[in-house]
Amino acid sequence: MEKFSKLKTQIGVKEKEDILYQNDHMTLLNHEDWTFVKERDAVICIPYLIETNQIVIRQEWIPSYQYADGQEFHLALVGGSIEQGETPEVALLRELQEEAGIVLRDNFKIEFDKPLFVAKHCSAKYYPVILTLTESDYHEISPTTDGSKFEQMSKTGKIDIKYVSGLNASDILTEMMLMRLKKHVNIQ
Repeated sequence: MEKFSKLKTQIGVKEKEDILYQNDHMTLLNHEDWTFVKERDAVICIPYLIETNQIVIRQEWIPSYQYADGQEFHLALVGGSIEQGETPEVALLRELQEEAGIVLRDNFKIEFDKPLFVAKHCSAKYYPVILTLTESDYHEISPTTDGSKFEQMSKTGKIDIKYVSGLNASDILTEMMLMRLKKHVNIQ
């Protein structure tokens, strides 16, 4: 019994963080002799527009990918970081407006899949969702953007569902979500 009582007192207790580097977007930490990136959790989604049989997807200029492979633009999901004080739902509503110009009706229920880590080197969790939308679930506006240079360089587009299998994802999240979408709409 002594083991469990000691464990209980340690739950929720944070030791002083060993910060190796920090900026506005991320922190590089050392914990338990492991170096990793601490970032904000994020939301990611693929809006699926039933009546038009299209998905909404992004073509983004992502500096880290461009550095690694020289390619200027990469296929990406609608989504982004959960800001301080936001819930995943509020963050998704904001990202949909900023990146895709989609405004969901007030009582639309967002049902995220289980949040997932992407890799061992990062502590951020990603909240994925495929948003199956009818015309009565949303209306479109001009994307509001977050004002960043990278978002202004990026584009959002609609792709007919019959072309999903031919899309070339650059990252594991986009690939995973496209695979989930194929299962969702029964594409082999």
